[in-house]
Amino acid sequence: MQEKTKLQHKDTSSPSSALKGSCLWGILLFAVLVFVDQFTKALADAYQPQFDIIKGWLSVTIVYNPGISFGLASDLPEWGKIAIVAGTGVVMAGLSVLYFFVGKERRLVRNALVFIVAGGVGNLIDRVYYRVWELDNVSAAALHRGVRDMVDVSRFGFAVCNFADFFITAGAIMLILSFLFFDKDAFFPVGKYKAMHEAEEAAKAAKEAEKSGAEKDGTKADG
Repeated sequence: MQEKTKLQHKDTSSPSSALKGSCLWGILLFAVLVFVDQFTKALADAYQPQFDIIKGWLSVTIVYNPGISFGLASDLPEWGKIAIVAGTGVVMAGLSVLYFFVGKERRLVRNALVFIVAGGVGNLIDRVYYRVWELDNVSAAALHRGVRDMVDVSRFGFAVCNFADFFITAGAIMLILSFLFFDKDAFFPVGKYKAMHEAEEAAKAAKEAEKSGAEKDGTKADG
């Protein structure tokens, strides 16, 4: 128990640590990520860029996507696209609620949820604002409406994407890493997370021993 207390004290001893573990940090991070996504989309939409970052491998070009990631579902009927928009909203709302139920000491998990929700909301804004359920690939390109993608990574086996997609991918990677290594409940916890896991297990064992001792005392008293 003392070790667990020391770890918790260490994590919250400085103002910056307290902020990063707070809900305010999550809200601020979410706002910054959505701003970055919408700002870069607005720039690409306004200037219609066409240039290489790494010639033949990575380039910037604006594409208007009426579907979901990688251009999938572009040809769905209107009801199908509306279902995707509604379903995305429900999932993002659910993950947002989940964020507030995750312990503050599980920062990587909480940050991962923020990245995923910010990315999902960033693309959801485009889908609702441009009414993608009314568009197909041809009309989206002609009218400059749809989810605004601008980073061409097709050489890497993907497609043209945007910062919201990057945020979702980063969040998913963070979740995987937290489940594997960087969380007190990870399969293979390392560093401070291993110490937190061991302290929690020790506390559980002590509690079980105390409960077992109390039951034995009660049995003796009854006898």
